[in-house]
Amino acid sequence: MTMVRRAQQEVRRRWRTVRPSFRSKVFPPVLVSRTQILLAMKAAVAAGIAWAVALLADPHSRPYFAPLAVILIVQPTVYDSLSRAFQRVVGVLLGVAAALAVSHFLTPSGWSIGIIVFAGLLLGWSLRLGPQGVVQVPVSALLVFAVGSATADYGARRVLETLIGSAIAVLAVLVSPSAPAPERVVSDALTPLRRCRDILTEIGSAIGSAWTLEQAEDWRREALRLYDATARARRDYEGHQLTARWNARARRQRLVLERADEALRVGDRIAVQTRSITRALVDGAPAARPMPAVGAVLVSAASATEAYAAWVASPGESADRQQLSDAIRVAGQTSGQAIARAQQRWRDDPAQWLTFGTILTMSQRILAEVSSPLVQDRGELRGRSRADRTRSGAAGADGGG
Repeated sequence: MTMVRRAQQEVRRRWRTVRPSFRSKVFPPVLVSRTQILLAMKAAVAAGIAWAVALLADPHSRPYFAPLAVILIVQPTVYDSLSRAFQRVVGVLLGVAAALAVSHFLTPSGWSIGIIVFAGLLLGWSLRLGPQGVVQVPVSALLVFAVGSATADYGARRVLETLIGSAIAVLAVLVSPSAPAPERVVSDALTPLRRCRDILTEIGSAIGSAWTLEQAEDWRREALRLYDATARARRDYEGHQLTARWNARARRQRLVLERADEALRVGDRIAVQTRSITRALVDGAPAARPMPAVGAVLVSAASATEAYAAWVASPGESADRQQLSDAIRVAGQTSGQAIARAQQRWRDDPAQWLTFGTILTMSQRILAEVSSPLVQDRGELRGRSRADRTRSGAAGADGGG
């Protein structure tokens, strides 16, 4: 039985190592995503409309600045698109105004071009414009100063075409805003938690029988990779949060984002506790011995973590809340039994308590983290009962009066 378990653990460890390269070879990455295709279609349609509208405003022009503004403004998120539109309009207006002002005193030359670029960049930075706005000031000033001297009304046409392109780009983004599916938001946030669950399950299944320093070091390396998983999940969440800003379509996702943020914070703390567990195992590996009771604690903590993830993924479901409550109750009972057995077995051995006692402590903290929904529910029930008693007392006083 021990040999079979070791073989299973070795297969799982090797699979985690080769899984990324296997997927990249068997399932080659898609060159263009669905989101990119939709964004390109949105920008293309808006650019064509901007050209047509600008031609209606001035039939004798070649209004290439209108579709150019669309290309530079349309972004996956409403917030980014509106920010770029504002930056571009302000930058163009400042640049055109600056070029018209200096054209009365300077003629096109190397010195004058350098002065305009220098002054335009300083002007953009002094007004705290973003990268888009800062660059637009000297670019617009340079074009109007160099080309406008030979073309009448060039500056006015550039401003008009930029306004038309920016307005159409903003309308295109507002009419068809993109928003990630709630399932994806929650799934991305739960990735670190599920990695912790896998690590805890593997450790708990292994230390019930003979285990080695090499295994402990593998678990430690796997736990250290949680840094990257947590950082990646946080970046994904911030991207989803940015998508929801000023996005009417994503207003319904605010509760989902709050739940995802809570799952990220819980996952971050459980990752810390998982790393502490693997560190304790590495430190205690020279005196390694089978610990079935401690292993059962870790497996039950992993089950409670999975139940918490299921609750986050489907909020409001009474069945998921009950499953979480049951998993925490079972884990608490298992932990109590393991502590009682450790007291009998380890007694006053400080080395055992300092190393393997850390595992029991971290397991308790993991259970405390995933118990937060149940604690909140109990707090709300207590708050309601106090309010009911207050109202009943007030009603009794009124009746007595």
